[in-house]
Amino acid sequence: MNHTEIYIERKLELEASIKKLESKLASMPKETLVCYKRKTGEKKNYLFYKQLKENGKVQRQYLARKNKVETQKLAKKLYCSRLLQDMRNELKCINYYIENRIDNDPSELMATDSPYRELLVGKTPSLTEWEYAPYNKSTEYPEQLTVPAPKNEMMRSKSESTIAQILYSHGIPYHYEEIHDIYGYPMATDFTIMNPKTGKIILWEHFGRCDDPRYQGTVDFKMYRYIRDGYLPGVNFIATYEDSKHPLDYVLAEEIIKKFFL
Repeated sequence: MNHTEIYIERKLELEASIKKLESKLASMPKETLVCYKRKTGEKKNYLFYKQLKENGKVQRQYLARKNKVETQKLAKKLYCSRLLQDMRNELKCINYYIENRIDNDPSELMATDSPYRELLVGKTPSLTEWEYAPYNKSTEYPEQLTVPAPKNEMMRSKSESTIAQILYSHGIPYHYEEIHDIYGYPMATDFTIMNPKTGKIILWEHFGRCDDPRYQGTVDFKMYRYIRDGYLPGVNFIATYEDSKHPLDYVLAEEIIKKFFL
């Protein structure tokens, strides 16, 4: 999944969310909520009014404390209105990006028949040689490898593909599902990454089904062995989590990668 495809997916999500939010706002009160600050001595008070604009005229009505239910409804409408405005702005920016983005894959310069390959490899031979050297890769459940990722490989989830895409876009070398002996047990780690600044290896596991009770045992099993084997989260190990309601956030993954490797 390249950057454009990621934004197209986000565009579809936004369009669906905007439609739902517009429908929700249509069922809310016509009035809007406005707030004024009044200071009496050292004490600050906030006064709420409901406001209605019709035919160019503005009407305001004070909302007494006893009208708490109505005030809360108007506050929710204000929040939804601001959220809708933000979503529309994001959608506008994404549409501009999609219309103007020109994909220019720099990996072509690294192809075996490229006249630039030797020049580029010569600058960081250890990184390139390590990334493309054969390694002990997991061969289990090949039917689950359904999501395309950089380097002409397939992965098991969109989230893993997202992580791979960000790593690849920053030129950070990685192996996917390399098998390691972790505290006496062979484990196919999602990402084995060589830090381009230090040359040290960092492992990354993404746990993607955290709302599945049966999956909790897998998380516990892996984390216990990683930590006992000397892989400490935040030091030489990265762990990310998601469930059906909280998918991996692209921006968060980008921030993690920048923190550890750039």
